[in-house]
Amino acid sequence: MTSELRVDHCPGCGRIYQINLRQLCAACTAAEDALMNRMEKELRANRKLTTEELAERVDERPELIRAWIRKGKLKVYDYPNLTDACDLCEAPIRKGKLCQSCSMRIQSEVAHVYEQERLMQERKRRENIFLNKRK
Repeated sequence: MTSELRVDHCPGCGRIYQINLRQLCAACTAAEDALMNRMEKELRANRKLTTEELAERVDERPELIRAWIRKGKLKVYDYPNLTDACDLCEAPIRKGKLCQSCSMRIQSEVAHVYEQERLMQERKRRENIFLNKRK
């Protein structure tokens, strides 16, 4: 039996590491854990911090905090002002990738496209019936 050492490049720092569940090297894992502990400490001290305020207090990019919210690493249910941003309009959201208005707009546009396609198919069907009757 051969034992393979499965390695990859760390997405955080680029170093080679042995593949693990977190998909980070040991140094980046420790840094991520330390950052998470700092964020949790700040949130325990003031649970009404916004994403931007939290980022400023822990000296990190708001995009990273939003990414952690989206991945579920940072739970928002206890913190009413922590938000992600809608992928389309960047409005604050608490879950998913789109705000309610963008989601409704996309659903409406898709329904409109389906309706146009259905009408086009109906028109083609009627033309075929008409042409077949003339023969």
